[in-house]
Amino acid sequence: MITETSNDIKSVQEQANLWITRLDKGLSSAEKQQLIAWINQDKAHYAALQKISSLWSDITTKHELSGLFTQDDDKKSHRDYLMKGCLTAGLVSVALLTVNLVNDVSNIWLPHQHNITQHLAYQKYSSDYGQQKEISLDDGSIVELNTNTIIEVAFNKLQRKITLIRGEARFDVAKDKNRPFTVISGQNSFTALGTIFNVQRESINSAELLVKEGSVLVAQANTPVKELLNAISSSKPKAVRNSTNIISAGEKIAIANNISSAKQSLSTQEVKQELAWQQGILIFDGEPLKQVLKEVQRYNAIKFMPIDQDMAKLRVSGYFKTNDINALLQSLHYNFAIDAKEVTSNTYALSSVLNKNQ
Repeated sequence: MITETSNDIKSVQEQANLWITRLDKGLSSAEKQQLIAWINQDKAHYAALQKISSLWSDITTKHELSGLFTQDDDKKSHRDYLMKGCLTAGLVSVALLTVNLVNDVSNIWLPHQHNITQHLAYQKYSSDYGQQKEISLDDGSIVELNTNTIIEVAFNKLQRKITLIRGEARFDVAKDKNRPFTVISGQNSFTALGTIFNVQRESINSAELLVKEGSVLVAQANTPVKELLNAISSSKPKAVRNSTNIISAGEKIAIANNISSAKQSLSTQEVKQELAWQQGILIFDGEPLKQVLKEVQRYNAIKFMPIDQDMAKLRVSGYFKTNDINALLQSLHYNFAIDAKEVTSNTYALSSVLNKNQ
């Protein structure tokens, strides 16, 4: 029988302390994968990290840890009580407090918690300019990435969590009534159990949600998993604390700076238009030229020089392939007498032929 020596335990504690320090500073994608691999090597690694992490509940480390595993709320009060007791005993050094806590509370974490990481999965996926990429996840869900998009996938036994770092993605969610499927975009979360929805992240503070099937709960990114699960486990989803809205099939909502727009009901044709990118097509139906150019730039590594106000307001309609710049430029020439000139590599200036002739 092999027993763990005190030196082994000390080594694990030192490594756990080192990971906590790195978490506080922020982990790179490679470091996150290294941490997950270290956690899965031995249940003692997970236990040590959990024990030490209880000391850091008021700083940014907690947010980093939440992306890797979820702690039971019913243990939180126990940890908070223990931490306060240690602090009132006069332990003023965080390092010293950590060592003492690890030695004193070896039985805080229940055995079943060690199994959380057995199914922990972390992956990062991306698409290039103009590329649409379909991804099959371990739970059977399908994700389709739009152009220039990055997502991070972190699954455990309690939650399926996707972080949309940039871009746009369509999620066809496999049903699992015990594990919420949540997409994080900036400060917002979009949660469903089994549905199809589309999320576009325009900036760190803005996002757009379109639901094709089912319903999606919109809430703050830090909403506890249990609250999300309770809200969507019934046949009629209900709002939770800090929720924005429950968006149903055929509805769309935009969020900017934590302020959501009114729900917008879309026709079948409008939904088709919004999701046309999945067939590599852009459909415009009277959108201003300024908006059209912005959308085209999402799919191609090009840039349009600023245009004047009159030109910006021109209404554009038509079907275009996402990567066919020439078709768009020809359409502008024939329909609006607008010429395009490549002033530098992949940078175009638009000008009106009519103005030139005047």
